[in-house]
Amino acid sequence: MRARLGVRLLEGEALLYSGVVYLVKGYQHPEGLVVAYPRYKALQQAKLEKHEAAAWTSELYWDCIKLRVPVVPLSKAYEYSPRPLNRAVEYAKSFLESLLEVELHPTGSSLVSEGFRDLDFAVYGAPAWLVDKLRLLLNKGVLKRPLGLLVSEYLDKHAGYLKLEDYLYLKKNTILHFYFGDLHVNLKLLEYEKGFGTCVDYVYSYGDYTGVVSIERPLNPHVLPARYSARVGGREVVVESLRELYAELQPGTYYAERARLEARKGGIYLVPDHGVLRPLT
Repeated sequence: MRARLGVRLLEGEALLYSGVVYLVKGYQHPEGLVVAYPRYKALQQAKLEKHEAAAWTSELYWDCIKLRVPVVPLSKAYEYSPRPLNRAVEYAKSFLESLLEVELHPTGSSLVSEGFRDLDFAVYGAPAWLVDKLRLLLNKGVLKRPLGLLVSEYLDKHAGYLKLEDYLYLKKNTILHFYFGDLHVNLKLLEYEKGFGTCVDYVYSYGDYTGVVSIERPLNPHVLPARYSARVGGREVVVESLRELYAELQPGTYYAERARLEARKGGIYLVPDHGVLRPLT
């Protein structure tokens, strides 16, 4: 089934279904469905409480990736793109688009609620030169990357399972977080311009993995899905992640907890997204 007009089927995209705003996860989806998590009440412009989100979650087991995933029907989901945007969001979007020369797509709380604390933008089909441009702007001080921003990001999203020093190690050279005025901007760079309404990377088998991971070199860091050449127990693997948290890994030794080793057409992949990946170096 083809995607509805305006629906990209890509990570971070906001969809409206039955009065609830869902955020799309990943880039491949079961036929006729969209993998997406319920996040906000559209009319109330408020975040769903945990019990409310559970009530709006419908899951199925998808053999393509060997996981249960939350889904909504593609035929009844619409692009959520409120007009006008919040003035602060619109101003930041316009200024940063001019500065970076790419199109930014608002996502997260700033798209729905007036009470947002940060601005989340997705860049679909992010060009390779954008990484170098962001690094240059940060190194020159055109964009600001203060330590306090990372600490607040950690406390808000990662404190429950990751030590602060580990998070700061993962993000010490980040180009995906910076200040715009007094607002925290978080960029999500996506490899694809459009997702797929079918399985494109089938998982033949998988197993859980906890242990040491040696990342040797980045293959395409910063852009999701981020990939790295690595070794697990002497075996060559590709570390792959759809989480921005793991989009900027440096070569070194890490410890994975509850990661997945997946056999796919392209080889063996280690996916830390449902567990934790901590630096040991």
